[in-house]
Amino acid sequence: MENKITQIQKGDIVDLTSAGLNEINNYPNDFNEISAPISSKNRDWFIRDIANLWIGMIVSIAVYQVASGLLVSGMSWSQALLTVVMGHTIVMGVAIALGHFGTKYGMSYPMLSKIVFGKRGTIFPSLIRAILGVFWFGVQAWIGGQAVHTIIGAIFPEWLNMGFTSQFISFLIFWAINVYIAAYGSKAVKALEGISAPILIVLSLVVIVWAFSVADWNFTKLFSAPVLQAKEGVSFWTLFWPALSAMIAFDGGIALSMPDFTRHCVDQKAQSIGQIISAPLMTFYISFVGICGTAGGLLAFGKEIWEPAILVSNFNSPIIRVVFSLFIIMAVLTTNVAGNLVPPVNIAATLTKNKFDYKRVTIFVALLAFLARPWDSLSSAYNLIFNVTQLLGALIGPISGIYIVSYFFEYKTDIDIVDAYKIQDGKYYYNNGWNIPVIILFLAITVLIFVAKFVPSINWIFNNAYVFGVIFTGMLYFLYLKIFKKY
Repeated sequence: MENKITQIQKGDIVDLTSAGLNEINNYPNDFNEISAPISSKNRDWFIRDIANLWIGMIVSIAVYQVASGLLVSGMSWSQALLTVVMGHTIVMGVAIALGHFGTKYGMSYPMLSKIVFGKRGTIFPSLIRAILGVFWFGVQAWIGGQAVHTIIGAIFPEWLNMGFTSQFISFLIFWAINVYIAAYGSKAVKALEGISAPILIVLSLVVIVWAFSVADWNFTKLFSAPVLQAKEGVSFWTLFWPALSAMIAFDGGIALSMPDFTRHCVDQKAQSIGQIISAPLMTFYISFVGICGTAGGLLAFGKEIWEPAILVSNFNSPIIRVVFSLFIIMAVLTTNVAGNLVPPVNIAATLTKNKFDYKRVTIFVALLAFLARPWDSLSSAYNLIFNVTQLLGALIGPISGIYIVSYFFEYKTDIDIVDAYKIQDGKYYYNNGWNIPVIILFLAITVLIFVAKFVPSINWIFNNAYVFGVIFTGMLYFLYLKIFKKY
């Protein structure tokens, strides 16, 4: 009798069998080398590997900036540290929940999107992921451009007197470097990724040592700096809740894509423990660096500086400015191309069915970053944290809530791998490829959050965009399942 067992569970992992692969091939499918599940025998990520992943993502210029940005916005150093660490710890709940799918089935984020939204409905999460990538690519390119601006200014001092013009040209230079590498030199980025995190750790240690030296090695003097104290007239609780939601949303995009990483994990213990022990600890560390850098900047230069590239530009020594700016450029470059530019380029290439040359698609997607106006997003710490990040939270919060409820309560983590790869028919085909209730719910809550930004009576919804999106959308979808689908 022919063996019809299409999938088999081995511990925490469900593997596709040869009979399952044969079954998939009996139907029109999108099974290929990229989308295929990673089998248990080909898994090689342990606790340390998933921990290293988060170390590489969190030890970054961006996390430094949001920590110091909370200080400039009015929090004390202890309040800012608490808020940042809490936010990055809470989002681990979403990351671990969505990472469960990747570990159990070895499938990627696009496959989870297809299972929940349908073959055609997956256009919505794909666009969200593309928007996030394009936006952060633009922001990171502007940060890298600041470092380029500092280097050019160290060689040609008059460059610094040109105002926004020289800053924009520096941004274009760094933007072009990113585009060139994405289109031609991905191997160079991969080689640099392995050393970027250690260099950032060394660089951040130098910042701490420098800050204490400026304070005459006096802990009390450093942490008594006015910028580290709560600003008079600013209510902590007024800042705390929207800031906490912003900190959660800051890593919400990564949490959304966790199946792409956890599909390599050997078991659920590796992905869950690896995430929960590394992210909070490294967030604490890099936030502390931001606090020290901001206080040191005030003591040394008499200014509240929340951007590390701007901090470096204030040193008199051209050597210091050039060397540290090069470190910042390398740190941004290694994460920006692979983490922010390549994913939306791949999505655009897929949506256009590869009708256009990959290089042209790369340039087109990179040009979209200008629409994000990163120079405005980084115009102030308050704007980045309380406006821009909340807008991103409005996009990824609702979709995250739907994923969690669908996977854990609708399907109870029981996914039919064969049906997942079918292009037509099957339990995940829904209504001609569209999971209409999910799409309506996602669009309705997302619109509500955006509208709340402009309606004072419900402005609290926008100020807690990511948290509201995850919880409220998840609850509504759970009620829908209970009432209409009887799950």
